[in-house]
Amino acid sequence: MSAEALGGRDARSPRRGIPRLRQESMESMFGYAYAILMTDLLLVLANLPLAALLFAARDALQAWPTTLLASLTLAPSLAGAFEVFRRLRSEEPARPFTAFWHGYRRRGAAAGLIGLAAGAVVGFVLYDGAILTGTLWAPLAAPALALAAAWALATCSTAVAGLVLYPRASTRAILKAAIYLSVRRWYFSVFALALMGIAAAAVIVQPVLGALVPALLLYAVFANADFAFRRALEQGAVSA
Repeated sequence: MSAEALGGRDARSPRRGIPRLRQESMESMFGYAYAILMTDLLLVLANLPLAALLFAARDALQAWPTTLLASLTLAPSLAGAFEVFRRLRSEEPARPFTAFWHGYRRRGAAAGLIGLAAGAVVGFVLYDGAILTGTLWAPLAAPALALAAAWALATCSTAVAGLVLYPRASTRAILKAAIYLSVRRWYFSVFALALMGIAAAAVIVQPVLGALVPALLLYAVFANADFAFRRALEQGAVSA
């Protein structure tokens, strides 16, 4: 009889584990959702001038010089958001506010310089595009200009992710690796650009509701960059 009782306990133990597993899964899901929503809020606060411009302006694209200038805060805030995502992926306690501030303070300056360089390239492209509009050179120059802007944005996002993923590496080494990856692993760049384009479109079309979109898509951008760096390091180790 004691054996039956023991057997009954063994049979029931998996059932007891199921509610606990479900509770842990729900807590994990709520933790991810909380971190994503808080990151959205922190991105808005870190880019408050840009957010106010997008909310108030009727057509932010027409006023692209002002929009581009206000966008210079994006790269440092991206470092903060990527630090939140890094902790989520490593199963560390995310603590979005602390993680965001840590990433912003530690890698924000380097990310800002990279963002400034990318902004200069995009500004050059937009300025040349405005000059060439309506001329015979426009159809010929448009693909090259668009490719240059896309490459600058892809390199910037990959570099900022690298700064967060490898905090001991120098900014120069990370930037060189990002330039290489954005060209050599072009399909990763295309995927990242598509996600960032969707996020930007959502914010421009509907700034209030669109502000809830970027963090989720940027998480995928960060995971994409992380995978690209890991693949490059693995192949480098094999070839060595």
